[in-house]
Amino acid sequence: MANINVSAQADFVQLYISTTTNVNTSSVITSTSTGVLLIPALQDVTVTNNNGVFRWKQLDELGQKVAVTPATNSINLTLVLDTNAFYGTTGALPSSGATAVQTGLFNLSNEKTRVYFKMYWGGTGNTESVYGSAFLSGLAPKVTPDQPVWISPLVLEVDGRYTVSAT
Repeated sequence: MANINVSAQADFVQLYISTTTNVNTSSVITSTSTGVLLIPALQDVTVTNNNGVFRWKQLDELGQKVAVTPATNSINLTLVLDTNAFYGTTGALPSSGATAVQTGLFNLSNEKTRVYFKMYWGGTGNTESVYGSAFLSGLAPKVTPDQPVWISPLVLEVDGRYTVSAT
């Protein structure tokens, strides 16, 4: 059994999003020079794949019957806010053709912009990843006297299903 270890710097979880590059291909999207945003300072990441279930009872059965329905997929994370990642390098709106790097997470969420994502489970040196398209939601920045940096949850609401890559 091989664990997916994320304790070494080369193995850190990496999550990239883009507005202009469709990562629903086999190409690796990791270059911020192409306007792809590497979401920095992740604190925790949860990849959710919840298959829906419809259950019913029949008078001629001792147990319930089950049928699966389409899954609800999302990536939930918490991050320490970085000025450029949160507000973008220019603050331009995605509708003007700005990239994810220029726009920032806040405007991508606020403008309800479809993003394309690729998440590496253990750094780009490991080839295992999930990718697809999503919408950003759930931003709720918070700061307290005991936590002197802004922290926010973020949800990537996956549109459809994940594509899994192990190569």
